[in-house]
Amino acid sequence: MAGRILVVDGVPTSRITMKVRLMSACYEVAVASSGVEALRMIPVLQPQIVLIGASLPDMPSDQLCLELRSRPERADLPIIMQAKGPDRIAALRAGASALIDDLDDDLILLARVRGLMRNDPAGEGAVLQGCLAEPSTEFLRDTRSRAVFVSGQPATALGWRHALQGRLDFNMKVCDAERALSDAARGDVPELYLIAADMHQPGDGLRLLSELRSRPLSRDAAFVIVLRPERGDMTAVALDLGAGDVLPSDMSGPGAATEAAIRIEAQLSRKRQSDLRRQENQRNILWAMTDPLTGLHNRRYALPRLAQLFDQMIGEESSLAVLLLDLDRFKQVNDNHGHAAGDAVLRNVAQRLALALPPDALLARMGGEEFLIALPHHSAQSALAVAEEIRLQIQSTPVRLPSECQISEIQVSLSAGVAVLGCGQAEIDIPAPEHLLAHADRALLNAKAMGRNRIVIAASALAA
Repeated sequence: MAGRILVVDGVPTSRITMKVRLMSACYEVAVASSGVEALRMIPVLQPQIVLIGASLPDMPSDQLCLELRSRPERADLPIIMQAKGPDRIAALRAGASALIDDLDDDLILLARVRGLMRNDPAGEGAVLQGCLAEPSTEFLRDTRSRAVFVSGQPATALGWRHALQGRLDFNMKVCDAERALSDAARGDVPELYLIAADMHQPGDGLRLLSELRSRPLSRDAAFVIVLRPERGDMTAVALDLGAGDVLPSDMSGPGAATEAAIRIEAQLSRKRQSDLRRQENQRNILWAMTDPLTGLHNRRYALPRLAQLFDQMIGEESSLAVLLLDLDRFKQVNDNHGHAAGDAVLRNVAQRLALALPPDALLARMGGEEFLIALPHHSAQSALAVAEEIRLQIQSTPVRLPSECQISEIQVSLSAGVAVLGCGQAEIDIPAPEHLLAHADRALLNAKAMGRNRIVIAASALAA
C-alpha cells in the first residue's frame, strides 16, 4: 500500500465513496463517522493523512483539526479539510495542511494526497545541506524568514508583496526566473518561493519550479504556485511537480490576502518541520555508522564502503590496498590498568591513524582493538610503506593515560596484515571484497604468530 489515510465524514455515502476512490489509487483507507471516533482511532491506526469532510455529527470540522493539533504527537500530522467560502480561513487557522473545495475532484484530491505523502515524516531521507556562513555583524542581519516572489511582470509580484506585507513577517524579495536560478546556484536560497505558473510563456513558472526542485541547494525550500482563474486545471500538475500549495492570482481582497498569508505561513511551518526531521535523520545515520569511543567509522559503514572502493578500483583498473591492524596484547592493558586506560589507548591510536593517512583513505574501527584501513590507488610497496610508518609511529610515542590510572603513560605497539588488489590481475583471479579482507586477516594472524609488532603482506598472487 502507498500509505494510510483516515477519512472522517458524517455522511455514509461520502465515506464509502471516498474510501473506494482512495483504495482504487492503492491507498490503505479507514473511515470514521464522527470526530470522537476519529480521535479514538488515530492512536491505533497511525494514519499518514487525515481527510476531514464538511459534515461531522458531533463537532465542527475545524474543532477536530484543533483537537489533533493540540496533541504534541499529532502536531505535524497532515490534515486535508473540505471547506468553502468563509469556512476556509477558519479551517486554515485550525491547522489544516491543505483545503479541498470539492471532494468529487479526483485530480486535485489525489494530487494533494500525493504531495502530503511525499513530505511525510516517515519518508524523509534527504541529506541535510550545510548552512551558509553569516556575516559577523549580527545586529545588522535581518533574521526574518525570506521569500522570493517570481513573476513575468515585476508589477504582479510587487502586488503580491503589497497584499501580504502586513500579514506575513517575511523579508520579501521580487526577482525574475533567471535571477532566482542564478541565486540558487550560488546557494542564496530563501525559505519559500512564490512563483507565477505562467510568466512569459504558458507553464514556464512550472518549469522553474521543476528546475529549482531538482537542484540540491534549493530542493528543500517551500514552493507555492500562483494560478490565474482560467488555469485551475493546472493545480494537480503543480502539486505533482512539487508545489506545496497553489494560490489564486488575485490576492487584492482582504479575505483573499488573509487566506493566502495563512496558507503561505503553513507551508513555511511544514518546511521547518521537514528541516528538523532531516537534521534528526542525519544525526541518526551518523550515530549508526560511527564508533562512539573513537569517532571513527564502524563496521556497519566500513564494509559497504570497502565494497564500493573495490568496485571503483575494478572499473578504473587501478589498485586497492587493505590493511587490518590490531593492537598487541591489548587485553593486558585493560586487565592491568583498567578500562579507562584501554579507552585512552584506543582513542589515541585512532587519532594517530587518522592523521597518518591520505584524505581518500577509509579508516574504521572494526571492533575491540582492531582497525581497518583501505588505501585506493596504492600498490603493495606503497601500502607496506604506509603500514610500516604507522607501526613505527605508534611504538615510538607512549600514550598518556587518565589521572585515575596508576601509571601516567603506557607503551603500545600494533601488528598489521596487508592485502592488495593489483591492476595487472586477470579478471578470473580478482577476489571479492570479503576475500581481500580475509587475506589481510590471515596476514595479520601471521604477524601475531611471528612475534607481533610487525607488518606481514598477503601472498604475492594478490599483489600488483
